Amino acid sequence: SYADVWGPALAALAALTMTVGNVAALRQQATRAYSAVRLLAWSSVGQAGYLLVPIAAAGYTDDAQKAVGSTVAYALMYAAVNLGAFAVAAAVARTERLNRISDYRGLYARNPLAALLLAFFLLCLAGLPPGIIGLFAKVTVFSAAVDAGLGWLAVVMAVNVVIALYYYLQWTALLFRAPEGEPARHPLPAPLTAALALTGTLGVVLSGAPELVLRFAATGLF
Repeated sequence: SYADVWGPALAALAALTMTVGNVAALRQQATRAYSAVRLLAWSSVGQAGYLLVPIAAAGYTDDAQKAVGSTVAYALMYAAVNLGAFAVAAAVARTERLNRISDYRGLYARNPLAALLLAFFLLCLAGLPPGIIGLFAKVTVFSAAVDAGLGWLAVVMAVNVVIALYYYLQWTALLFRAPEGEPARHPLPAPLTAALALTGTLGVVLSGAPELVLRFAATGLF
């Protein structure tokens, strides 16, 4: 049956994926070339592990529709803020070709809007206020594991959330540190400005009413 074979396999895959992704993101050196994009890429792998949790839980509960709905809701919420974070990274790469995490030091002094948006996106990914959307998504996925009796997987997820908190907060703090040298302001092209505005607005709206995504996933897809 699903619960006997695929359920445990998917649960193990979810645990492995989130752990590999978050540990690799944590190990990124701030001065290494392209470390900012590498961190976002590896954290995306970790987020994919969270996405697998409700799918694994579906075989252990009578309400498989709710479990799958939790995955869809998390994917929609995560996509909005992750695209925003990559949009800021693309904006910074226009002037900082190596796109190192260390290049983001003092970003607030150079581009306040980009810094505030990136801070918001990183807090969303970490699941901290004011990024309520990220907190809501993680609670939804965590609840799916607990309701399915996968306590061990919920513990693994909790440990990974703490690991991610460290590197997300470390990067966020760097945005507001005093810059090295005189900051130079660079205007953003219209497409990047539009992408930042769209993802930022979507993140704020969903943080104010995250239940909209869960309701859509539960009723609009089945």
